[in-house]
Amino acid sequence: MSPLERIENGIGSYTKAERAAADYFLKHPSDVVGSTITSISEASGLSKTAIMRMCQRIGYSGYAELRFSMEKYLAAVGPITASSRQGETVESMQHLADTYSSYLRRVSDVIDIEQLAIMARGICQAKRISIWGVNRTHEGVMQLSNRLMRLGIFNQASSDIITMVDIAAILGEGDLCIVFSMNGRGTDYAPLMDSIVNRGGEVYLITMNPEIDLINHATQAVTLPWISRDYEFGTLEDQIIVFMYLEILLDEISKAREPAAAGPLS
Repeated sequence: MSPLERIENGIGSYTKAERAAADYFLKHPSDVVGSTITSISEASGLSKTAIMRMCQRIGYSGYAELRFSMEKYLAAVGPITASSRQGETVESMQHLADTYSSYLRRVSDVIDIEQLAIMARGICQAKRISIWGVNRTHEGVMQLSNRLMRLGIFNQASSDIITMVDIAAILGEGDLCIVFSMNGRGTDYAPLMDSIVNRGGEVYLITMNPEIDLINHATQAVTLPWISRDYEFGTLEDQIIVFMYLEILLDEISKAREPAAAGPLS
């Protein structure tokens, strides 16, 4: 990955001062070559600390390593003009759009239609529903929880393991727990899932890891395309894929909730 790509990829995580340093380097990449950090600080009006922190944030040990990397990059690609940067940005945007489109189409490819219908009916018929997920995975939890509420399906969402332990001791026959665990690291849901299943409850698992052990503890398991693992730099967002699957599931739930067509009038 080029130094400019590293800088652009980190944009969303910078402090205000680091962002200013990043913007300067993106606009003036050639200034880095042959310039000391003091010279860059004076030319940009930024502190040396802000420049150093930006360099370290994108994986360099400091300004000297960024300068060396930029020198090699510019020697390979030649002078960077505004038009060439614009062309590079457009090409990058098209690549991202094509990649996401490909993975979104793959979501429909991995869906088992019969299983989708079973899960939709299970959600509609469950007496109580609890939806679990921690950290980034909780975004999918809240998306599903809020959308089910809008459909009139009451549920409880949790990202707290203590709360999950309490809930697992309550759920049983006729109840449903939906677990989001994309890679299987961190929270050990297995004993909680077993507790629910052993009392006659259902547990649905949504994951991206086909080798996750939790599959063996769920009554239904869905494995989605794992875009952040497959993509070369691991920078693409898994939640886009999760949300696409949830849209498909919610559409099936809406159909399952439609009242049966009225028979002919007598």
